[in-house]
Amino acid sequence: MGIGGRVLDGVRAVASAGIAPVRRRRGRRSAAAIPDASRRAGWVDVVMPVHDVERLVDASICSVLAQDHWRLRLIVLDDSSSDGTAQRVARWAARDSRVRLVRVEHRDPNATRNAGVALAEGEFLTFLDGDDVLRPGALRDLVGSLEASGADFAVASYDRLERGRRTPPAFWIDEAHAADRPSTSLERFPAILVNAVQWTKLYRRSFWDAANLSFPEGGHFQDQLVSARAYARAASFDILARKTVDWRIRADGSSMTQQGVRADQVHDRFATALGALAVLADESTDEVRRARIAQVLSNDAAIAAAELPGMGDEAFAALRDGLAGLAALADEAIWAEVPAESKVLYEFVLRGDRSRALEYLRRGGLDVLRHPLIQVEGMQYIELPFWADDTVSVPLQRFLAAPRELRAYAERAAERNSILRR
Repeated sequence: MGIGGRVLDGVRAVASAGIAPVRRRRGRRSAAAIPDASRRAGWVDVVMPVHDVERLVDASICSVLAQDHWRLRLIVLDDSSSDGTAQRVARWAARDSRVRLVRVEHRDPNATRNAGVALAEGEFLTFLDGDDVLRPGALRDLVGSLEASGADFAVASYDRLERGRRTPPAFWIDEAHAADRPSTSLERFPAILVNAVQWTKLYRRSFWDAANLSFPEGGHFQDQLVSARAYARAASFDILARKTVDWRIRADGSSMTQQGVRADQVHDRFATALGALAVLADESTDEVRRARIAQVLSNDAAIAAAELPGMGDEAFAALRDGLAGLAALADEAIWAEVPAESKVLYEFVLRGDRSRALEYLRRGGLDVLRHPLIQVEGMQYIELPFWADDTVSVPLQRFLAAPRELRAYAERAAERNSILRR
């Protein structure tokens, strides 16, 4: 998102702070006049699984109830909380008919989401975690997009929220949402597969059911499987440039997506990625599947591999096995799209050479711009740690610069030239 988009988001946030209570009251009063049986057409069901988020759940609920698209039902499913989460939700449910509290004991957010979907009855369906925040105007813009396009679902972008401060997501998310793309498809824009989370999407409930979507139970990264099926099975979907959610990064690291050094998490990350690739192989084109392999090796696997210093032996073994499964699907054309900084690290992980992998990280292997870009026989390579080291013999092709690394070097050169001209 450009500067203009961020300024607009800032204006929305400031304006919303003053009128959010007014919107909540108006929405509550308007909804109270409508019988439950009539809350169908135009209504959005927001499924929110919660577990021990007593300090954060009020902000999440407020962000939903303050939406100017007030025709919504918030289904909060408390999954075995041991703190005061359920009591806080119950207070909201007592004063706003749009909030429903359901107590479950699945001890699994995926099973809990499925239980919420079974209770949903509105025209549209979306998801929000109990520690995240829905941005002002989010439902209005998502619903408006679908009403204008007739698409099966809409997907928007998000920001990270840490210690009260917003920061952009990974740059590949911003790139995928650089522009609005109404009524597009996976074949026309496979880059959108990088946005696999569910809390950025608004589905037509009719599509959700017709596509036979549900969350596989167990595991931690099941959003990827649901997204792969949704993208592949939709006749069309809308991509919005705007941000609709603030994804909270907890300071204590307790969010399930912030525990990447655990062996079960590492294993599940790769198993789910491979499962999503199998979905694309069955239900989309080979071009789309190949694009996703390159995305996973460039992004998801790189995030996992960067956690290597905190991994135990079991987690390292899960990382090596997961990378081996992905590597078996990649040919040299796919590897050429993967950043060199990751390819060299993967080489050591795949060999089971943990000590050199750690040394590579200590020597700044993932800080790519620290290392010179060099040309060999007309090709651009990066002189990363272990370059031309005969004791390890990393294949030359692993040092081949990927397109996005070349862009980074070009941007740095342009910045330096701009400074020199001043």
